[in-house]
Amino acid sequence: MKKLAIGCLVVVVVAGAAIVGIGYYGYLKVKSTVSQLAELGQVVDIERGVRIKTPFTAPESHLLTAAQVERLLQVQTRVRERLGANAATIERNYKSLLDKNQHDIRDMPALLSAYRDMARALIDAKRAQVEALNDVGLSLDEYRWIRSEAYRALGVPFVDMDFAQIVERARTGGDPGTVTLGGAFTGTGPASNLKLVEKFRKPLEDYMPLATFGL
Repeated sequence: MKKLAIGCLVVVVVAGAAIVGIGYYGYLKVKSTVSQLAELGQVVDIERGVRIKTPFTAPESHLLTAAQVERLLQVQTRVRERLGANAATIERNYKSLLDKNQHDIRDMPALLSAYRDMARALIDAKRAQVEALNDVGLSLDEYRWIRSEAYRALGVPFVDMDFAQIVERARTGGDPGTVTLGGAFTGTGPASNLKLVEKFRKPLEDYMPLATFGL
């Protein structure tokens, strides 16, 4: 768990530096690398296929329901099954992310390049995710909230690296350093949430690589 937290913090520091400002030369290097990931731009179009687009307002209580947890697991399980052997690619990149222990912002292009081999796997996984979300009746916003609260209840931190947003922002000349903090990075949740998710700790931890890469 400690290693997971360290790995996630490394990404936050690196991406945070990009957000604050990396200089013109550094930005061009990042943008050049991101252009090589253009294939991932398909994810944006695939996500438009989610039928429920109503903005989700998280309850102030942060309370999860049993139905929400069940739907989270249904979606993650569908994605993992769809990936099949390709899941190893995502898991390998996830482990390489945790193994990183020092970076400065010049590492960002290398960081992004390291994940190019995931493009096809992520695209296929995103299709499975959208299909599953439509089947269980969830929006992307609600799904992301449920996922974050579930990992938060378990005390598991993660960084959601949304490659689709990174590519899209680079296309339009925006800032490519986009990450979202989730899980235990947002503090501790209600005790009742832990009771709901504790019995699913093993599968949720197994699906951590999916959560890390936006699935």
